[in-house]
Order: sequence, then structure tokens, then C-alpha cells
Amino acid sequence: MSEEKDYTKEENVYSKEDVKKLLDASKKKIDEQKNQITDLNNQLENYKSREASIPTEEEIKAFNEQKADVVARKIALNAQEEAFKKIEASLVAASHDLAQKKAELFKDAEKLAADLHEKRINETKEEIQKMRNSATEYCETLREDAKKAAEKIQSEANDFAEKIRLSAKTEYDRIVNDAKGKANGIIDAAKVDTENLKNQIEKLKKENAELSGKNTELDAQNKALCEDKQGLVNELKQQKAEFDKTTATYEKTMANFETLRVQLESSGKNVDEFSKKIAEMDTREQELNAKNDDLDGRDRIVSFKEKRNDVKSKGLDEREKNIDNDVEKRYSEILADKDRKIKRIEEEAASLRNSIHANESIVAKFEDLKAEFDGKNPAEILLDYQRVKQELALALEKVNNTPSYTLQKTAADLAEEKEKLVERENAVAEKILQSGALHSQLTQALAEKDSLGQRIDALEKDKKIVEDQLTRLRSTYENPAERDDRIKAINEPLIKEHLDRNKSADIKETEWLKGINDKIEQSGFHFSNRILKAFHTALKTSEMSPLTVLAGVSGTGKSELPRLYSRFGGINFLSMPVEPNWDCQEAMLGYYNSIDNCFEPTDMLRLLAQSQRNVDDQQGLNDVMTMILLDEMNLANVELYFADFLSKLETRRGLKENDRSFPFIGVKIGSKMADFPLRLGRNVLWTGTMNNDETTKTLSDKVLDRGIVINFPRPKTLIRSRKNSVLAEPAPLLLKSNWSSWQNAVDFEDNLINGYKEKIEQINEQLGKAGRALGHRVWQSIENYMSLYPDVIAAESDSSRKHAMDNAFEDQLVQKVMPKLRGLETRGTQKDVLDAIKGIIPETLHEDFKNAVEQNYGQFIWTTSGYLLRDDVSNDPQNAKDSAEAKQD
Repeated sequence: MSEEKDYTKEENVYSKEDVKKLLDASKKKIDEQKNQITDLNNQLENYKSREASIPTEEEIKAFNEQKADVVARKIALNAQEEAFKKIEASLVAASHDLAQKKAELFKDAEKLAADLHEKRINETKEEIQKMRNSATEYCETLREDAKKAAEKIQSEANDFAEKIRLSAKTEYDRIVNDAKGKANGIIDAAKVDTENLKNQIEKLKKENAELSGKNTELDAQNKALCEDKQGLVNELKQQKAEFDKTTATYEKTMANFETLRVQLESSGKNVDEFSKKIAEMDTREQELNAKNDDLDGRDRIVSFKEKRNDVKSKGLDEREKNIDNDVEKRYSEILADKDRKIKRIEEEAASLRNSIHANESIVAKFEDLKAEFDGKNPAEILLDYQRVKQELALALEKVNNTPSYTLQKTAADLAEEKEKLVERENAVAEKILQSGALHSQLTQALAEKDSLGQRIDALEKDKKIVEDQLTRLRSTYENPAERDDRIKAINEPLIKEHLDRNKSADIKETEWLKGINDKIEQSGFHFSNRILKAFHTALKTSEMSPLTVLAGVSGTGKSELPRLYSRFGGINFLSMPVEPNWDCQEAMLGYYNSIDNCFEPTDMLRLLAQSQRNVDDQQGLNDVMTMILLDEMNLANVELYFADFLSKLETRRGLKENDRSFPFIGVKIGSKMADFPLRLGRNVLWTGTMNNDETTKTLSDKVLDRGIVINFPRPKTLIRSRKNSVLAEPAPLLLKSNWSSWQNAVDFEDNLINGYKEKIEQINEQLGKAGRALGHRVWQSIENYMSLYPDVIAAESDSSRKHAMDNAFEDQLVQKVMPKLRGLETRGTQKDVLDAIKGIIPETLHEDFKNAVEQNYGQFIWTTSGYLLRDDVSNDPQNAKDSAEAKQD
């Protein structure tokens, strides 16, 4: 609506034009929401069609933008929902008069709004369900695809690993069998040969034994390798390691070839040195001549096979032994240089094939000569060298003309293995990319699913809130009579007789207080002037301290003082006994009786409602003062049943009576029924009494900070009660305007108030040593109390004002500061703090301070207030005979 309306009790009437505007605005906003929902449905269909394929990065970005747009639309919808809520709140506030004058019109309008709203909710619900189903199906599809891809890659990797293991085992078995056959032939021929040949045979046996052990170890390693391959990434890394080991084997073989080539070149250079050494040795010409060509040929073949087998065995052993150690080392490097190295090895293998065999034979001969030269005839060695040189030339020619089948087969196998590994590598790389893409898509889909789930939950909550509000509004407008009946029970006046008002415009506060005290004495009761003034001033500070609590031992008049003060001061009064089972606000105000289908308000709620109505509205009392007494309020936890009141009462500070934000308490009058708004006017004074024993609860800091606690002193003389005491007549009702006029506080000059402020700051400094502190609220409450103290306002001289300010300051020290000291230990470092504070406070409080230190088992607890009786002449025994006796609670 273009203009705001005041929905107070006096102005809650709508015109037909206002109602029509409200309905038109509601229909317009509902149509806008329907259009927005249609747009969302179209976007959802577009999103579902794009979900059929794997989204690209651009599609994901577009989808994110759509998501952001949906979120923005949701925010707009929420804002519109808030607008609806405000409209609904306005309708609730105006429901009473509208139900009487335009019930039928509002019933039709609400029915139309409800139908449209339900239709929108159903459409939103269908949209949510479609989005949920689509997201679920998409996530399931991605999950199945990822699972199948992972299983396929796992199977292929296992098959490939098994093939590699079988191929390696077959090659190894072939090499071992070939070596065993050759070794047996060498052993048979070496029986008639020299001891040197026997040593070579023994060496070959040992190498065969080691080779057999390595074969067993290789089988075990292969088996463990197959069992340990559990993940796709580990399998891929081990395949890369196979490439690395193959390349390493080639590199090692090339290194050996290079070493042999260098040795062969250097051997020619060192012929002269060998000749000199041979000349110095013993001849062995006859022994070497005895060796036939066949044996020499076999010897050369055995040496060659031995070297070849040793190279292959060591290569295979090295490959299998270092599989686990080098998995993480060469993974990234092998992809870049594996093809280049293998190609280079293949090119060099053909050119170096003949030189390999020649180099191995020459090296074997040189090794034999080195082992046999010691102690031999140099001439024989020289002749043997010449003959061996000739045989070597023949052997080289034979070797050069005879291709090595094994080497060729090995090269072919390695080339084939290389091609397979390259193919596997490409396939695995492709699978990795696919798996990564699927994983990314799955992660994104799951994230979107979670986001959609959260959005669905939020929409469900919003839907529930709107449905509850709609239900309450529908019940309000469809059954206005039922709600009116419940409100009627609350508005039933508690005080039905008409009471006279004190029409005097100028009532002096001190005379009014003196009249109350005189009537109290006349009725047979007595209270100290200090207590009466402290109670009166505490009620005046309700803007900052809305709750006044009277504490002390039972029987000292805590409950009588509020009752007599109200009776003789012209204030409506209600005493509400607090029960131990009060655990909520409803216990204090009333409940909805579901059996009798009615609301049962308490007397407190009825009086509070009556106190906020105009005089001509069901005997309203908003022009006079009312007092509520919560008797023995700490039998239950105050925070449970009065916390909302305390918080709302505090928010009145600084607000005018007609301010739209003036606090209300919502009274629950039934399920699915709008709350009854209870205004918290300033014409209601809140008081309470409390006893300190094992059956009660202590007050929290929240209650202490927002209230004033007045401790009743222990009576010095016990007085007998009077049997025939009759209460004096009640005074006419005090107008709220008169009470408000007494709340004009004195504006202290700095030289008057700074001395008291410095004392509070000194006490606060000492409290800091004990880990406690006084806040700004404490000093503000103290200064406010002193400025409203009646004797301070009425003082006509500086001395009388100073005396009145001292009394008010003493009251506030006990009421606001001493509770902050509660629980401090009366020994040790905290005792020093207490002693320092005792030196700061006035001497009139020293006796009560001493009692708080000494009478509470090692902890500071303020329990006495003898200072209140200091100026009370009635405490004199002679005067006490003629004074009235005090009654018990």
C-alpha cells in the first residue's frame, strides 16, 4: 500500500477502496509469481534437455548462470513473500473490525487468495519434484557410467598385467632351460678338461642356482604384484614402470656394450705390455695345443651363452626387483622420452650385434688369461697368444657371418612389447581422461544435487511457514466468531465497578507519599520512610529498571507494602502467586483449553488487557496506574516465564506512546490462530517478592541488571499484632498524567554528581582485580535513581539536597553494586578487594558490609539492610510503644 496505517485499537478500520487495493495488489503479485514460476519451469525443461549429454565447460558455466538467476528469483520471491507477510500482519491487526463490518467480502477475497496461493504452492511443489527426480536420475547415470568405466579399466589393467607376467615367466623359463642344457653339455665336456674349465662349470652351476632362486623370487614378486594392484592409478603407474624398466634394461645393455668396446680398443694398445708379461711366464704350449678345436669352439660358445644368459637374467631380475621401488620415480619422465630411447636402441642394436659377440668372446679370453698367467712360461704364453689370436680371427669371422637368433628374437619381442605398451598407454591415458571427466561431472552433479536439496528444504520450510500463516488467517476470517469468543474472554473486565478518579491536576509528590504513610500507620502497619521512598523511587525508574523486587526474610511486610502502597496511593493492584511449575509465559497469562474449545485467561491477562483499553471501551483503565505483584517470584526460574516481558519492557525506552514500534506481547490463544496482541503500556508497574531459602531460585544477572532489589531489614523489636485493626479507605485512582509528571528527573551539575561517579569508578577498579566489572548500565541506573528520588526533587537547600543524594546513593550501592560482589571469597586476594571497597563506601553501610563478609561461610552475600532504619525514629523503644505494628506477609 502507498500509505501506512496505524493498526492500534482505535484505528483498525479499512474502507472498501483499501480492501480493493489490497486484493488487486495481492492478485497482481500472485500473477507475477505465476509468471516467474512459468519462467522457472521453462528454464528447468531446458536444463533437463541439456542434462541428456555430458555437459561441456560452456554449458556448465551457463548452468551456473541459470542457477544464479534462479537464486536471484528466489530472493525476489522471498521479498514478495515478506511483502505478503506484512500485508497479512496488517490484515490480522485490522481483523476485529473488518470481521464485523465486511466479513462476507473478506471471506470471498481470502478464498480467492487461498486458491491462487495453493495453486502456486502446488506448481512450486511439482517443479521441486521434477528437479529432484531429474537430479537423481542424472546422478545415477553418472554414477553407473563411472562405475562401468572403472570396472573396465580395472579388468583391462589386470589382463595386461597378467600377460606381462606370463610373458616374462615364459621368457625366463626358456632362458633358464636353455642355460641348463648348455651347462650340462659343458659339464660333460669339462670332465676331461683342465681345472680352469671345472671352475668355470662350478661358477656356472652357482649362477644357475642363483638364477633358480631368482626365478622363485620373481614368481613370488609377480604373484604379490597381481594381488597388490587395487586401484586404477596404481595399475597405470605400474604399467609406466614396465616401460621404465624396459628402457633401463636397454640403457644398461648399451652401457655394457660401450664398456666392452672401450676395453676392446684399449686391448690392442696394451698388446706390448701383455707380450712382456707373457715372456716372463712359463710356457703352456703343449697343454693348449692338446685342446682341440671343438672344445675351443664349445668353450667360446659357452662363454658367449653364459654372458648372454647372465645379461638377460640380470635384466629380468633387475626389472622385477625394482618394480615397486621405481613406480613413483620415472612416471612423468617416461612419457616424454620412451619412444626416442627405444628407437635409438633398435637402430644401434643392428649395428652392434656382431661387435657384441666379438667383445664378449675377447673379454672372456682376457679373463681366462688373467686367471692362468701366474707362474706360467712366457714363451708358452706367447705362442698360445699367437694361436688364440688366429682362432679369435676365425671365431670373429664365424660370428659375424652367423646371425644371433636369440638376440633377434629378443629385439623383436621387445619391439612387439613396446608397441603393445604404447597402445596400452594410449588406452589408459584415454581412460584416465574419461574417468577424470566423469569424476568431475559426478562431483558437480552431486554438488548440484546437494544445492538443490538445500533449496528444496528451504522452499519446504518457507512453504510450511506460509501454509501455517495461511491456515491461521483462514481460520481467523472463516471462523471470526470463534476467535472473537476467545478474545472476548480476555477482554472480560477484571475490575467491573466504576472507580473514582483523582481529578486534581496538581498533586505534590511528597504530600502524596506522606498521605500513603499516614494511612499505613492509621491501618496498624509501619514501614521505614527510607523503605517507602526507595520503593516509590524504584517504581519511577521503570523506564530503565522495569521490575522492582522486594527481598528479605518471611514476615517482614514484603507483600504488604505493594498492596498498601497501591490502596492508599490510588493504584489498581493484583497479586499473582507464582507457582514452582511455571516454565513458560502461558503459565502466567493463560492457556487454550482444547477440551472445552475455549481460551482460559488468568486474572493478570484480563487486568493487563483492561489497563490498555480506553475508558469508554469495556471499562478500560489506560488513564490510571496499575500494579502487578509476582508474589514469591523466585519459586520458579524467572527467565522461563518473564524473560520475554523483561526484554520487551526494556525496548520502551525512548519511544512515544503512539510509536508504531511500541512493544507488544503476543498471547497464544489457540492452534492455527493469530496471537492476541497485548500492549505493554507505561501505566503498568511490575513488582515482585522473593525469599532466600532452599526452596527458591537465585536471580540471574539479566534480571538483576533490569530490575532493582530492595532488601528488607531484620526488625530490631518484635511487635504484637492488633486484633481490631481496620484498613483505611482507599484513595481515588491516580491518573497516569500525574504519575508521569513526577518522572521529570533533576539535571545534576557536574560538581554535584562527579563525586559519586568517582566512587563507582574506584569500586569498579577494585572489582577488576577479582575478575568482575560494572557496566555503563549500572552507573546510568544509579544516576537516574538519584535524579528521581523525591527528597532530591523537593530539596530547597544545598545541604538538604546533599543529604537526600547521599541517601539515594546508599540505596543504589546496595541495590546495584553489592549484588555484583556476591560470591567473592572473604579471604586471600579477594578479601583485599573487599577491604578496599569497604574503604570507599559510606560508613553508614559498614555494619551491613561487615555482616555480608562474616555471616556467610567464607563468601560475600549481602543479607541485611540495617542502614534503612538509621533515620527511623520509630525504632526508638519509647516511640515504638505508640507506633503501629507491622503485619506479616
